[in-house]
Amino acid sequence: MPSSTTARFRKLRTCPRTETLLTFSADAGGVGRVAEHMRFCDFCGAEAHLLSRHAAAEADALPSAAGEMPASLRRLAEDILAEPSYNRARFAESLMEVERLTPETVSSEQ
Repeated sequence: MPSSTTARFRKLRTCPRTETLLTFSADAGGVGRVAEHMRFCDFCGAEAHLLSRHAAAEADALPSAAGEMPASLRRLAEDILAEPSYNRARFAESLMEVERLTPETVSSEQ
């Protein structure tokens, strides 16, 4: 793998998703586009190496089941999302101000 500088050591748009790298590191095959990409991308090579070393440890851990969200947390989230955003409220106020200052030429002509 060609070395890269620290500033260029980052995930790019052309890089495969982490899930793809995890599947790639779990399979011993290593052929195809992912393998070709990793030959030239230090970041993905390092990420795949990290995933391959820690995937086994996670497999021994207790399985985590996605349970339901607690009712109090769900209610809090719904209340927060139901409140109007400050930006939306400000936008609405500016629209009303524009309407107040704009002469009603279109509606009075018809």
